[in-house]
This record gives sequence, C-alpha cells and structure tokens, in this order.
Amino acid sequence: MRWRDFSLRKRLWLANLLMIVVPLCALLGLGSLLIGILHLADADHLGPLSLLWPERGPSLSIEYLVSDMRARADDHKRPTSGKQEALKQKFLEDCRLLEQQGVSLAMLRDGQLLYVTQGSDAARLQAETQRLFGQSRRAELWTEDVFAMRYVSPKSGLTIVALGKIPPRLPEASRGIPWKTVLEIVLGIVLLTLVAIILCLGRYLSQLLDKQVLAPLAELRAASAAIRQGNLEQPLQVKAKDEIGMACADFERMRQELSHARDERIRYENNRKELIAGISHDLRTPLTAVRGYVSALRDGIARTPEKKQHYLDMLYDSVLLLERLVNNLFLFSKLDLGKVDFQMEPVGIKAYLSEYLASVAAEREVDCHLTVPEGLAGDAVCIDRLQFQRVLDNLLSNSRKYSQPQRAVIDIALREQGGGLEIAWQDHGCGVAPPQLPRLFDSFYRTDAARSHVADGSGLGLAIVKEIVTGMKGRCSAETTPGGGLTIVLWLPLFREEEEKWKG
Repeated sequence: MRWRDFSLRKRLWLANLLMIVVPLCALLGLGSLLIGILHLADADHLGPLSLLWPERGPSLSIEYLVSDMRARADDHKRPTSGKQEALKQKFLEDCRLLEQQGVSLAMLRDGQLLYVTQGSDAARLQAETQRLFGQSRRAELWTEDVFAMRYVSPKSGLTIVALGKIPPRLPEASRGIPWKTVLEIVLGIVLLTLVAIILCLGRYLSQLLDKQVLAPLAELRAASAAIRQGNLEQPLQVKAKDEIGMACADFERMRQELSHARDERIRYENNRKELIAGISHDLRTPLTAVRGYVSALRDGIARTPEKKQHYLDMLYDSVLLLERLVNNLFLFSKLDLGKVDFQMEPVGIKAYLSEYLASVAAEREVDCHLTVPEGLAGDAVCIDRLQFQRVLDNLLSNSRKYSQPQRAVIDIALREQGGGLEIAWQDHGCGVAPPQLPRLFDSFYRTDAARSHVADGSGLGLAIVKEIVTGMKGRCSAETTPGGGLTIVLWLPLFREEEEKWKG
C-alpha cells in the first residue's frame, strides 16, 4: 500500500509520531552517552578520560592537585621554550601545595631525577611506592595511615611518586552525594523533563490538528453526504479563516446557491403550472361562449334578425376577449424572457402624468388627482413612453374594475425616495387583504379564488406592470390605502443619477 493510499488521519498521525520519535531518540541517545561518560570517567583503564572529573575524596583541593599534576605530566616536555618554562613553574607550584599537606614527591624521567622534596630521599620514595603498587604505572592509595601515588605518563615518560600522611577519606555515608552523582541526577531529571515536554507537545499538536483539520473535513464530508441525499437545508458552520475554513466557506456558498437554485426552480415550476392552469381556464371560458353562440346560430335558435345580431355581437365580444388574453400572454412572455427592447428617454414625469390623466379622465369616467411637491416639478425619469403607458393603462383598468359602483376616484402622489422618484397610485375601491398583497404581481393571480370573472381581466395586468417597471430599472410594491382601497407604489431612478448610463 502506497503512502497516499492511507487516510489523511493516519498520515497526519504517522507524520506527527515521526516528529516526536526522531528528536526523542536523539535526546535519549545523547543523554545516555553523557551519563555513560560520567559513570566511566574514573575508571583506571580510560587513561586521559579520567581527567574529565576529579577523583572522589573529601578534599577537593588534594584531588584537584593530583589530577592537575597528572594532566601536566602528560604535557610536560624538556624546557626548550618560555612556554615550557611557565608550565614547569605551575607544575612546581602544585608540588609545593601537596608538600604543605605533608606529602613528599619525586619526579624522574628516564632514570634521571628532576625534582625531589627537600629533605626527602628519592630512592626511598621509589622503593616504598614500588612495594605498595608493584609495576603499576597508575595507582593511588589513600588510607588512615598513608597516602601514596605513582603515575607514569604514557605521553611524556615522566614518573611521579608521592608518599605521606594526610587526613583520610571519609566514609561514603558521611561524605554526602558526590558532585558527579548530583550532575547525573540533574541530567536524568532534565532528560525526563524534556521527554515529557516532547510527548505532551506532540499530543497537543495531534489534538490541534484533529480539531483544526480533521474535524472540519469530517463536517464537510457530512454536509456533502447530506447534499448527495437531497438535503440542502443543513448548513456548514465555518469557524476558521485558514485554507480549510476557506474551503468550507466556499462549500457553504455552493450549498446556498444550490438551495436558491432549487427554490427558484420550484418557484418557476409552480409558476409554470399556474400559468398553464390560468391559460387553460381563461381561454376555456370565452371559447365555451364562442362555441355556444356558433352552435346557436348553426342550429337556427336565433330565428329573428335581432337575435342573430345579438349572438353575433356576443360572439364578437368573446373573440375580442380571446384576442386580449392572447396579446397579454404574448407580451408577458416576451417581458419574462427579456425580449422587449425598451426605448429609454428622459421624461418630465409631472407633464407626462398630467397629459395622460387628461386624456383618460373623460372617456373612462374616473376622477384623477395628481399631487406633485414643488421641488419635483421639473424632475425627469428615464422611461419607455409606450411601455410605461401600458403600466398606467393596467393600473387604471385595475382601479376601475375593483372600485365601488360609483365613479372611480384615483389619487396619484409623487415624492422623492432613495435616489429615485416614487409614484403612489391610490384607489378607494374594495381593496385587498394584507396577506394577499405580496402575490398581486404573480401571473394569473386573482383575489377571486374561483376565477369566475374572466371577462373582467386576464390576471396578467399587475404581472405585466412588474415586468415593465423592472425592465426600466425600477421596482413596484402593493400597500393598503388608508380608509380602504389599494395603493400600487412604483419607484423609478431619477434621470440625474442614470443620465450617463443611458447615454452610454
């Protein structure tokens, strides 16, 4: 099995383990080496290695002097230079310090006496140390009765013999813990502490990786599984801002877009079903009337010229209704598909509305009142004159349809709002219940649930209004008129804000 075939959790665990094991092994190896060197530092067969630490004894000064003399004996050569002469002087200082402790010394090279303590016999010192140590080249004896030492340097050939009586070494129990042992204990504690720190740090890093990498990946996998099963409502919580967090954030945005696309698809599907149902219903009613009138004429039910003319007039009205339905449906389809080209131009809205209301006031039997603040008298908006007239015609038809039997009264108010011009079209008819207001701009939606008044309208009037206003970069909404009735609010951008855009 290849490395990449392992799971990410196993790979992270193994990589973290290696990061812990490698320095841990190196640390333990180095610590073991140091402790071993300390343990072996006083073995006779190690020679110069023993000089790394003084011999054990109660008097560090005596032990240091002995060790120092051994080291100087290894470096001692014939005094041929000033440096060697200085080395000889230091060597003699060590001898005098030992002599002050009651020790007699003699130094020889190749049988030639180099130094002997004043008043001492070099031959006797040699004989006595040979009796105690035999032919040993490195030996030391320290008891209550005698202190003796013999050292023959393997490098310089210098022989040092010492004999005397100094305070004996104390028993191990009364000497306390030697410094070398203390150092070994401290070194062991340091090693154990470092090992514990490495292990704890490795465990912490493992938990941190698991929390910051593996846990978000597990949540991401669970979210993808939910999407695969069709559940787009399960959010993915994004807590970090690193690469994993960015990937989760991108996945969450994708989920939201998928959910939005699904909702849009469902909405479009429902609208399509409603559109088909609305078309079927609204076309069936006039078609049924047409068939009835044609059947009456064909079967000879209308025997008098007056009845024939009546049926022909009714037939003609039904055909006009069919034509109006088809035209509205065709216009709505083109608007919905964005196939209508708007011929935008700046228009003074007060003059435009005044002209329109004057043309329809007499022939449509409505009372229209236009209210324009003084500051808005010369303001202009960018509109398509022909399409905006369709908007006003549909609003006027809708107001007349749902007004009381008496003459319709319409109040139109202009006001500046949010960088644009707001047109409030108010009628005082029967009005619409507040829960139904958001759906007024849906295609084929009528407040008449039974859809029994097909001749009064196609159900596309306000839907066309919304499509046209949206196409002109505006928006529309519905409100309840204070005192009863319906208010349609249209918002259009002012020309001074959109002038450069439309020129381009």
